[in-house]
Amino acid sequence: MKKEPPAASGRFSRRTLLKGAAAGAAAAALAYGLDSCGLAGSSGSGLPEPDKTQMTYRINPNSGDKVSLLGFGCMRLPMSPEATSPAGPQIDEAAAFRLVDYALAHGVNYFDTAYVYHQGVSEEVIGKALKRHPRDSFFLASKMPSSRNPTLDEAEKIFATQLARCQVDYFDYYLLHSISTVEQYRQIYETNGVLDYLLEMKRAGRIRNFGWSFHGDRPMLEYILSRDVHWDCALLQLNYHDLLNRYIPLIFSPYRASEPAPVKWMLETMIPTGIPLLVMEPLLGGRLARLNRKALTILQEENPRAGAASWAFRYVAGLPNILTVLSGMTYMEHLQDNLRTYSPFEPLSEREADALKRALDIFVTQENIPCTACYYCMPCPYGIDIPAVFTHYNRCVDDEYIPKGSRDADYAKARRAFLVGYDRSVPEIRQAFRCTGCGKCTPPCPQRINIPDQLARLGKFVEGLRSEV
Repeated sequence: MKKEPPAASGRFSRRTLLKGAAAGAAAAALAYGLDSCGLAGSSGSGLPEPDKTQMTYRINPNSGDKVSLLGFGCMRLPMSPEATSPAGPQIDEAAAFRLVDYALAHGVNYFDTAYVYHQGVSEEVIGKALKRHPRDSFFLASKMPSSRNPTLDEAEKIFATQLARCQVDYFDYYLLHSISTVEQYRQIYETNGVLDYLLEMKRAGRIRNFGWSFHGDRPMLEYILSRDVHWDCALLQLNYHDLLNRYIPLIFSPYRASEPAPVKWMLETMIPTGIPLLVMEPLLGGRLARLNRKALTILQEENPRAGAASWAFRYVAGLPNILTVLSGMTYMEHLQDNLRTYSPFEPLSEREADALKRALDIFVTQENIPCTACYYCMPCPYGIDIPAVFTHYNRCVDDEYIPKGSRDADYAKARRAFLVGYDRSVPEIRQAFRCTGCGKCTPPCPQRINIPDQLARLGKFVEGLRSEV
């Protein structure tokens, strides 16, 4: 028997979304068991030291799990010095272990990995790291790789491999990874029988909470909510940029949705279901942690001690039905900063929400390339480091170091800063001018960037700067 998708209860205006971020935590405290108290101390560096006893938790109403509001995303683990890509398999295990140990010691108990992260090595490393701790001290999540279009036999082998990699007998949370279109879902999970197999694994206790991650279109969301399946959770991309401005989520799948579901509509549709929401990309791939100077100034005037990332994390945690917010924390500083934000969590005030909106209005006027450095475009067959090229350009845009006209007073300074920084961050053999326009990078791009066109533009731009004497 099919269930009808629940209708959204009301519509969110931009003002409502801002007010919801400021006040939504109060309702969440009642419905989701918000548990936080006290203030963190101060470290010798002048920043508050994360307090081991102050982590904010939410209660999963389906299972009773007490989940840390900060979740540890395992897609961007620290890399070894010899690594050539932040998404490659050369993980620095010792550094990863230190992060995991520190996170657990400071109250983080939700760890999110996947079959494809770090080319499969993420599951292995997280499995080794968590094996050193009591099994009941953490919740481990992984995912069935929809992008591989698995048959039933392949899905069974994948699931067994994941359990072995992670060195566990069960997953606390297990998701259908990156569902995109009804066609994709029906083929893999219904026709191939993968859904029935995973539900069997849940009945057998090898999956404790079952859900999905969404990168799809409107029909896909409506379809999956109409299935006669009890979903324990859902993983969505939510951040203030997409909700207040862009309204478009990531799409990466061989089944390309022609019109991605708008984020605002998606959230409106999900809230009445009561399904606990797991959040991915709260920083939009790090872009919201590095605002341009003018936007950052607005936030610093309101709260000089808060970093840009903390504003983004506080915004999404104040939305309804949020169970945990994932962050890919590569460095200890990232982890400590996020711990300070959620130990304990304090929702945005209405004044802070207004400041965030004003900062966003300035940020979206910049000519950034919408790259989140997810590395789905890599490896380039011609060796170009596409994310590094785009990252350098975006940083110069944010810092107002893009050389404009030669008559500009700061032109020489900006030109030198751009070229020196470019050569330092991207070796010549991997720079934009080497693009052949093959187009292999474009289909998997989550942000639908016309990568060859952007590389051609930047290659020509840099060539022009170098040719000047």
